Amino acid sequence: MEFEVRHVGGIENCFVSLPLHLIQILESTRPGLSSQVLSLELRSSSSSSGLWTVAWSGATSSSSSIEVARQFADCISLPDHMMVQVRVVSNVTNATLVTIEPSSEDDWEVLELNAEQAEAAILKQVRTVHEAMKFPLWLHGHAIITFSVVSTFPKKPVGKMMSTICFSLAVFICY
Repeated sequence: MEFEVRHVGGIENCFVSLPLHLIQILESTRPGLSSQVLSLELRSSSSSSGLWTVAWSGATSSSSSIEVARQFADCISLPDHMMVQVRVVSNVTNATLVTIEPSSEDDWEVLELNAEQAEAAILKQVRTVHEAMKFPLWLHGHAIITFSVVSTFPKKPVGKMMSTICFSLAVFICY
């Protein structure tokens, strides 16, 4: 079954919101689903190169589309109005170490002033990661820092971040 992806404002996390019809389909095949954070694979219906792994934490979209924060969609290059097939990714390994780096010098400066809040916010706003992934992080409801995932451990195609995870910041050297 195909679903349209829509970029929306007002979402300040890296989770997707799913249409009620899709939630009902998923719950009919996986009872107790809504109490879990799920990793989903979105595959482009029109292109063999379009593949994205995202997380769903139970939110229902306000339309018949899969809704994603505009900033997150931009980071992962997920086009607005893209038609996708959806598949649950099973057995996603919990990442025990994720090395990330802010994407710019400005992001580093914001991070230095808000390091403690950023660490707590990452676990609330991001769940599924993979190497080379970019993601936004909202701080204080308005400041956005963009990060890149440098590495994950264990090395798997996709990792799930849990509350026991360790973060490592890659060193940013300015010349």
